[in-house]
Amino acid sequence: MDYHFSRETLGRGYMKYFALFALLIIPLYTYLFATKESPFYYTISMIGNQFDYRMGFIVWGVITGFLLTFYIGRLYVLKSFKNARGHRLLIWSHVFLILTVAIPAVDHLPFLKKLHMVMAVLFGLSLLTSLYLFIRYLGEIDQRISLKSSWMLLIVLGGSLGLFFLLGNTGVFELFFFFSLTIFLVILKYWLKPYEKDL
Repeated sequence: MDYHFSRETLGRGYMKYFALFALLIIPLYTYLFATKESPFYYTISMIGNQFDYRMGFIVWGVITGFLLTFYIGRLYVLKSFKNARGHRLLIWSHVFLILTVAIPAVDHLPFLKKLHMVMAVLFGLSLLTSLYLFIRYLGEIDQRISLKSSWMLLIVLGGSLGLFFLLGNTGVFELFFFFSLTIFLVILKYWLKPYEKDL
């Protein structure tokens, strides 16, 4: 499937509705899972591994990763972002999220618990780095959009890290990450709307 066919396909009406569906499901599904227990005491991983929600945790990770990859990947194609590294990092972020939820994080398996944490960090780094490369590319379209997007991406990262250090390893910083990331993607799509071309 060549690039033009991909762009045309991803721009069709049903794909637009699926993209909107993705933006709704990502934060909603994350909130519903993260609040099965108190997010002020437990991270999403703790809820998925220390309680009877193991399968639900895996399903959440796979679905959320797929929807993020689909939405962001669609945005890349529609905006002619052809940076191979950016695309690879996006795919790897999904792989790392799947590995995160698949690897158990329990105290009696310390090596796997550490590996789980490494995969979680790699997920965030891969996803945010891919988006950063896309934002740099957007500077060729509009420097103001690139600058504003950089600040918003910094808010996603800085806010998540700030809540992590302020409240500790709880689900609050994870909820902030997924909610702020979704808001960023919605706003970014709005900023880029004037530059959309008819497909």
